[in-house]
Amino acid sequence: MIDWILLIIAVIACFMLIMYLDHKKKMSLIERGLWEPDEGTGRAEDRLIAGLFFLLLGAALLIGSCFTQGLDGISPDLVWGLRISALVTGFTGLALILAYTLGKRPIKPV
Repeated sequence: MIDWILLIIAVIACFMLIMYLDHKKKMSLIERGLWEPDEGTGRAEDRLIAGLFFLLLGAALLIGSCFTQGLDGISPDLVWGLRISALVTGFTGLALILAYTLGKRPIKPV
């Protein structure tokens, strides 16, 4: 259990370091007058396609973990690992689909 907590902390620390270095790079470019804002060239449909992919992959992992539960030689830890990864993958897909849905709504001025 401690190994998983340390792994999660290490991943979060690496992500924060990457974000900090990206911020420092942008601030340096702004100070020199070389920074150009991104145009946001990504399409919203890409988010929907990725969300559907992750949602279906999560469903496939969850169904696969249900069928492997009764097999001989399959560790219960492996089944739980499959189920947890299925939930994480499925909820990632749901989050991407939600981001697509919310991004398509027109913004009402206040």
